[in-house]
Amino acid sequence: MYKIRYFLALLLLTACGQTAAIKIDPDIKNTKTNKHINIPGTRLYMIPPPGFNVSSTFIGLQKGESAIINIYDLVGGNINTNAATFSQAEFERQGAKVIEFKAISVNDFPAKYIQMQGDPVTKGQSLVFGDTTFTTMIMTSYPANDEKTGNDIIQSLNTIYYDKNKKIDPFEAANFSIDDKASKFKFSQYAANVYVYTTGGVNTEEDKDAPVVLISQYPKEETMTGKSLTDMLVNKIQQKGITIHGRKNTFIGKINGYDAYQTELYGHMQGNYSLLYYCVLIKGDKVITIQGSSKNNMAANLEEFKKMARAVKIK
Repeated sequence: MYKIRYFLALLLLTACGQTAAIKIDPDIKNTKTNKHINIPGTRLYMIPPPGFNVSSTFIGLQKGESAIINIYDLVGGNINTNAATFSQAEFERQGAKVIEFKAISVNDFPAKYIQMQGDPVTKGQSLVFGDTTFTTMIMTSYPANDEKTGNDIIQSLNTIYYDKNKKIDPFEAANFSIDDKASKFKFSQYAANVYVYTTGGVNTEEDKDAPVVLISQYPKEETMTGKSLTDMLVNKIQQKGITIHGRKNTFIGKINGYDAYQTELYGHMQGNYSLLYYCVLIKGDKVITIQGSSKNNMAANLEEFKKMARAVKIK
């Protein structure tokens, strides 16, 4: 089963092999052709490697269950801050063996490219590029003994074309739908596979105390459960300084007919006592997470979070 992790994942690459390696172009610059396809939910175009198709469980391309090209297109994100920790030292700090790290360019945007080894059975590479208005990251993974697929992926990366003026339809790549009337929370914005819902759909970026709901989608890995995914997400927020004091009212069962894990966490976020609500819904190889946070009116907002979760339908 392929493995997906977010921006600082251990992307995997072993050196050697009988096949002559294809190198990443230090100056990727292309015009869009009829062979290019747009990756749904992004402004990125590329010529897919042989055998790869648009994924139905994540944003990007996949070849069966063993090889992936995973894409995060963060419109409104500054690469100088978002890619600040995308470095050889940071990956090595996480235990990866970096094979190659270099600065390149993609359609005249500054970019960083890395290859590293972290698993004896998997190889991969990652590419990040952008400017002060967006950050795009591409992560790849494939079997270590499949040098042809590895070369095909790099050759595909060399075909990247990015249309900064393209308007993204955020729900084009969504594998879920939700009844907009189910809760006071309405769709506000989309960023790199995260759907943001706020009260009335208003922009609350300047109001750090406003309640918010984040909906994300993942492919289901072989050993993944609702609890294991929730624990991983909680661990990430704890690394950012959020203190969790307790977990209450945990539910494991069915919601909307889907396997579900639901729990409430209470702790301190940005100095305020807060509620963090997590609900994970699983249907086949598709996983949807609903995460709500509230610093006030917790009981009322909790009920709204639950309404949101019960209004989600997985495609």
